[in-house]
Amino acid sequence: MSSRAPDQALWHQAPALSDCLDEPHIAAAFAEDALVRRLDAGSIEGVLHEPADRSRVVLGLHNSSPAKARVNLNALLPERAYSWHFLSGSMHTSHAADGMYVHLDAAGTVWLTAAS
Repeated sequence: MSSRAPDQALWHQAPALSDCLDEPHIAAAFAEDALVRRLDAGSIEGVLHEPADRSRVVLGLHNSSPAKARVNLNALLPERAYSWHFLSGSMHTSHAADGMYVHLDAAGTVWLTAAS
């Protein structure tokens, strides 16, 4: 969990999800009563949004470094195994014995969602 001040991680406050925010289950993850948890994995900053009913999660990942980076989603969120679905941004994935990796370009951001 990150100890960064809220103003240092502004990338997640206005996500570029295009029309996705019009979908009720996605909008609920950004509602005032949603649980928001910050995650850090090296140069990758993450934010996990869960609606009050905990029915779905929305995960934003941002690579704050000037180089490509990757993060293992199983290691980032070991308490849950999700089947992730792409919402917006840019990434590619790879699979290894220890889970799925998300690869982000320098300064890249991606948004994913999954049912819990």
